[in-house]
Amino acid sequence: MSPDYLRQRLLDLDGQSYKAYKDLRGSYEFERYSLAIDHVQGDPFASPSRLAVRLSLAVAGFPIDLWAIAES
Repeated sequence: MSPDYLRQRLLDLDGQSYKAYKDLRGSYEFERYSLAIDHVQGDPFASPSRLAVRLSLAVAGFPIDLWAIAES
């Protein structure tokens, strides 16, 4: 789904109950990353929402030596 779709859904859901936000579950493709909404909190006392952001190493900008395997 697109970022525009997500933005519009968030605007539509503003002020709704916790359960209404479950409609946001899914994957959203942005220009440089993707956002996955895996679980949406159903009420204030439920387990927290789970989201994941996925992006390439080039976009993240982590130095390559962080990925080196240490020798024993």
